Formats: sequence, C-alpha cells, structure tokens
Amino acid sequence: MLDTESVSRFAFEFTGRVARHSLGEWGYTVVFLPAEVAAELPLGEKPRLRVRGEMDEYPFARAWQPTGGTWYLMIPKDVMRRGGYALGDWINVRFNIDDQEAVDVPEALEAALAADGEFRAAWEGLTAGKRRAVAYRVESAKTAGTVAKRVAEAREVVMAGRLDMGKGRK
Repeated sequence: MLDTESVSRFAFEFTGRVARHSLGEWGYTVVFLPAEVAAELPLGEKPRLRVRGEMDEYPFARAWQPTGGTWYLMIPKDVMRRGGYALGDWINVRFNIDDQEAVDVPEALEAALAADGEFRAAWEGLTAGKRRAVAYRVESAKTAGTVAKRVAEAREVVMAGRLDMGKGRK
C-alpha cells in the first residue's frame, strides 16, 4: 500500500524561520534557503530562480533573491496575515522550479492586450521580468477604478518604452 503521507508533489522542501532582511531603508519578511537545499538548485546559472509552491498550506510564486552567498524568499503579506506568523516562527516551505519565462497576466491587462495589437507587440518585446513588473502593478490594485487606471498607465509606459509605473507619478 502506498504511504501517501510521505509522497509530496514538490521536489524541494524545508522548514525555516521567519526572519527580517534589511536592504538599506527597506526591510522584508523572509525565509532563508538552507545550504543543503541551495546545493540542489541551479542558482549558479539562475541566481533569481523562480519557484512556485506553498508556505505551509498557503500558495506562493516568487523568486529566490541572492544576498551575500545565501538566498531568501520574501514571504507575501497575505501569507503572514493568514498564517498568523511573527518573526522567529517556523514555516514549512515546499516548492518546484517554475517556468523562468512565465508571467501571470491579470484579466484586465490581458483584455487590453487582446484589444490592442500595438500594445500587444510592445508588451511581447519586453523581457519576462519587465512584463512581471507591469503585471504586478496592475494586479496589486484593490479597486476596479484603480485597475482601470493602472491598465491605462501600463499601456502608456509600455508604448513609450519606459517602465516607471508608480515612480513619482500622480
């Protein structure tokens, strides 16, 4: 009989502590990658390796961030809130290596791209990382009005070839 408790749909798994990582004025809630897991990953060729998995039962899609010979994942705010985590708590992390070119495009942005061939062509000319940045800006909007505003803003900056969304804009 198959022991389903020991079978995981994730290739990589570890338990780490919720920590604070500071970068200048900015601080992030993170979990650091243990060296033994890092040794199994292609971090030499992809230092910002994109992964998809779960932190306890909460799904995430992120990229490992390098810092001084080690790597960390930023823990999403909704995971911190829903899980009731605090600094120093233990968190189980399970993940698979994700498609490095994948971009999750919000519905409103996809609709705008489908309706406007010039916008779509300019979008396709962006790197996956720049497309992710634009998509995240749209996705992070909390109201329908803000989504519409950010889709229009996305079109403007992508068509102009500049990606300064939200930086000092009114």
